[in-house]
Amino acid sequence: MKRKIFIFLSVFTLCFNFLFCGSCSAEDDYFVIGVDVNVPPMGFLGENGEVVGLDIDLANEVCKVMGKKLKIQPIDWDAKELELNTNKIDAIWNGMSYTPERDKNMSLTSAYMQNRQVLVVKKDANISNLDDLKQKNICGQKGSTGMMSLKNSDVGKNAKTITELDSMIDCLNEVKLGKSEATVVDEVVVRYYFTKNSLQNDFKILDEEIETEDYVIAVKKGNLELKDKIEQALKEVVENGRAGEIAKKWVGSNVITFSKAQGKESSSDNKNVNVFYELFQGLLVTLKLFSVCWIASIPLGLMLCFLRRIRFKLVKILIDFYIWVMRGTPLLLQIFFLFYGLPLMFPSLQINDRFFVGVIAFILNYAAYFAEIFRGGIKNVDKGQFESIKVLKIPKSKAIFRIIIPQMLRVCLPSICNESVALVKDTALIFSVGVIELLTTAKNIVNTSADILPYIIAAAIYLLICSLINLIFKVLENKLKFE
Repeated sequence: MKRKIFIFLSVFTLCFNFLFCGSCSAEDDYFVIGVDVNVPPMGFLGENGEVVGLDIDLANEVCKVMGKKLKIQPIDWDAKELELNTNKIDAIWNGMSYTPERDKNMSLTSAYMQNRQVLVVKKDANISNLDDLKQKNICGQKGSTGMMSLKNSDVGKNAKTITELDSMIDCLNEVKLGKSEATVVDEVVVRYYFTKNSLQNDFKILDEEIETEDYVIAVKKGNLELKDKIEQALKEVVENGRAGEIAKKWVGSNVITFSKAQGKESSSDNKNVNVFYELFQGLLVTLKLFSVCWIASIPLGLMLCFLRRIRFKLVKILIDFYIWVMRGTPLLLQIFFLFYGLPLMFPSLQINDRFFVGVIAFILNYAAYFAEIFRGGIKNVDKGQFESIKVLKIPKSKAIFRIIIPQMLRVCLPSICNESVALVKDTALIFSVGVIELLTTAKNIVNTSADILPYIIAAAIYLLICSLINLIFKVLENKLKFE
């Protein structure tokens, strides 16, 4: 018996070493860089689905010198500090600009490229300089140095509104649709994008920049050994001419330099963030969105449910088609379509109120789900009830509200509760059109402070809200004597 146990443990140990220790040693051969795959020409998805770009080619050359294999890891730009601090990646190499705040949270290499933060407007816009942007709507990518520079520049302070979006593509769409008059972007990125997509006739870049900045590579704070290795390898790649060749391939000229990042004062806000106040403001938006959508989508779902039961076949077909589309496509896609797609198809239907568009998308989506829930509830109402209504000639409106709905709710309450909880969590999707709610607020604070506490607080708030919803529905179930 002891021998069998010994053999089992030996085999287990060998398998463990092969699966885990072997994979760890293999990982040591890789240099993992975090990349936002929406930043052409620095790093983006190519035609074959692989991540390509100037930074990718440069990192490959550096890896050859370091004797490593390059591994590219797509990341959420808002979580870049956490990716480094939790050792998910070795470095951030993605056209990232130097700021004193980033220098405090990460170890930054010397600068390898210089870039300008510029403003892009429509070609036919009556805007030729920064002064023309007073009281205008301006947008930019969330978490970017361009956005930080904008907020603390005279242009940003005099702007009518500043909207933060997920990517440069979203920002350019904003300007194209007239929802914003200008967007702040990295010049090297936007010039490549214009050339690649022949957009010179649609947009123009203002001559005046908001700020000039240095591109750097970031590693985990305190990992000076890796930082030095990257710098030494990068210096060799610059000196042997490969860096210049890569730059010319992507942007047409040798823009690669290698000098110490300037320790200049950043235009970003250095004030301490009041975490609880910021989260409270985000919470108000979340609760407002949830309340409006919940109050509107349930009656709409109920109405759709009963309209499907009328004899007009065309009405039933149209409602079935609507429910099929709403349930068969992602809510995020529906929000994008209402805000960006619909105005492109029908310019007269353009709506610039971001919160309103989000509310409409949520109501339409959740009404479809509630309609299906109520349909299932009605099916569970005894057929004898409907026959009794006909025999007794009870008016339809009175029968629906006094007889059918109360019995239907007994069956539907658990499902309504589940959808309500899902709605609370889905409110985070409204950030896709630039509305800052609870989760996005927490992400912004974490991105600034590299402290995970705001995530914990946000999670506690979501749990509290969902627990209250569950409690309310349990009370309702007890009142209806639901078993």
